[in-house]
Amino acid sequence: MSQKHGTMAHYIVGEGFVGPVQSGANGQGADAVSRAAAAPAQPDANRAFRFSRMFPDLPRFRPDEEGLIALGLAMEDSPELHDHPSLPAGYTYFGQFVDHDITRDLTDGLPSGVLTEEEIEQGRSPSLDLDSLYGRGPDRETNPLYEADHVQLRIGRTFPVGAPGTPEGTVLTSDLPRDNEGKAVIGDPRNDENLAVAQTHMAFLKLHNVVAAQLAALGYFGHELFTRARLLTTLHYQWIVLHDFLPRIMDPAVLRQVINTDPSQRIFQVQPGDEPTMPIEFSVAAYRLGHSMIRDTYSWNRFFPEATLAQLFQFTKGSGDLAGLPTLPSNWPIDWRRFYDYGNALGAEALPAMNRTRTIDTALALNLRNLPGFEHLGPQASLAVRNLLRGRLLGLPSGQDVANFLGAVVLTPAQLCHGPHGKVIQKYGFDTQTPLWYYILKEAEVLNGGLQLGPVGSRIMAETFVGLIENSRTSILAPAYRYWRPMLPAQRPGHFTMADLLLLVNELNPLGAAVEEVVQPVVHIVKPGETLRMIAAEHYGDESKWPIIFQANRGQIANPDIIHAGMRLVIPQLDGATPSRGAEVAAPSSENNGAVAANGVAAH
Repeated sequence: MSQKHGTMAHYIVGEGFVGPVQSGANGQGADAVSRAAAAPAQPDANRAFRFSRMFPDLPRFRPDEEGLIALGLAMEDSPELHDHPSLPAGYTYFGQFVDHDITRDLTDGLPSGVLTEEEIEQGRSPSLDLDSLYGRGPDRETNPLYEADHVQLRIGRTFPVGAPGTPEGTVLTSDLPRDNEGKAVIGDPRNDENLAVAQTHMAFLKLHNVVAAQLAALGYFGHELFTRARLLTTLHYQWIVLHDFLPRIMDPAVLRQVINTDPSQRIFQVQPGDEPTMPIEFSVAAYRLGHSMIRDTYSWNRFFPEATLAQLFQFTKGSGDLAGLPTLPSNWPIDWRRFYDYGNALGAEALPAMNRTRTIDTALALNLRNLPGFEHLGPQASLAVRNLLRGRLLGLPSGQDVANFLGAVVLTPAQLCHGPHGKVIQKYGFDTQTPLWYYILKEAEVLNGGLQLGPVGSRIMAETFVGLIENSRTSILAPAYRYWRPMLPAQRPGHFTMADLLLLVNELNPLGAAVEEVVQPVVHIVKPGETLRMIAAEHYGDESKWPIIFQANRGQIANPDIIHAGMRLVIPQLDGATPSRGAEVAAPSSENNGAVAANGVAAH
């Protein structure tokens, strides 16, 4: 299957192949992406990555292509793009790293004769076990991924481009390992398609190596050392997915509900003895929320305070040419301080402003229309158009049908028509039957202000991730790990986040600091009796904005109903406004001796 930006024929269990019909000399043409062909199982069906339907009994929604193209183009022509008030931009590309891990087919490119039946079955099934990092292990064909000890993963070196003695003139261990042609030598070549996901992959390479070094110091060696290092790295990775990443982008209550529901009562089920499949409602709709979160520029490092998406593609080998150099130039490693929030971990260090994702809504960054390899497709060079046509091609149900099935509140025609796409929505009847991907984004926009997914998107995400983690070969949701908690150093013992990972591998900013504008956060010290609603009213003049403060302080607030006197809460700056600093220097009251604010009553 093609790995290029998601263009592929899908093998849906029980249906066979559903995918693009090739036309024209190069397999292109106006209908190349949008026409579907459901064929009987083909000779390579046993090797195809397996998809399924989460809602197989719902009607398949296949509106006219004209309307989908018009809607997709309108999404990328939206007049306003809004920053998320608290979600660090690094999670956009962590999400892409996770996507590649879920869909990594370890058998791709290998002849069947060298594979066992178990390898073929597992290789075509989704899981969260870092196959994209480890490949088939240090003793198999993928051993170029590993150092000579068959334990440590290889790390690449940058190419110096500055004067000797300067950071940019130094060889840094800040690139993926590469061969003589510059191709990344990693478990999943898709992780070299843009520089942000490439640097994320590199962070996980370093995490494994740090864990292996710690275990070696305890006396482990050889195969047991590698096995234990991989196990611990994978468990911490799954923890980040389940307890750091997902609660930021979806409703945490829905996630907890699905985790605590008996697997036999869930919508997405894996029968005992079966390998899991990938629900198309997840892969083609819900998980494409990341396309809405992408920015068109990023404050990348001290040398590139406004790096474009085109540059992030150029400085890879998967989509670009590394600017003609053999490895990543030494002035292009990421400054991770700009992509994640480290709370108080960096002390009094002056920090650059943090990149935040775009809000989760129906507006997409304009530059997505020019992704490498699709420039010749005309309107279908639009990522939004391709997403909508793919949903039609695969017969996804409408958003309204899924909402009704789940018992969720259905968006009204007025809600769907509100905003810059309203005329297109109404013209093509999408106000009563809406493409699932658009509906999920609109639901986040209307019901949650773009801060996180709504009920339909959250349920599809939770069902899929919980099911895939439970059925991975290593799983923190397995009975053996029911009481397992992260053991690596972290800001909050027993928890582990992407910020903790990057602090642990200790290369937040390999290029060093430079004189630059520093944005100091506004801090509110909680007083006895205060609630999140009260704090939001004080700083924003609107108590309904309390979720913004909650999301920005999830590292110390587990339950929005309970906050403690004396807590130091970061108050995010909203677009075009600076929150009041009136409480920044307020001393904590001695009342209640620092106990739960308002004695544990609702804090929001």
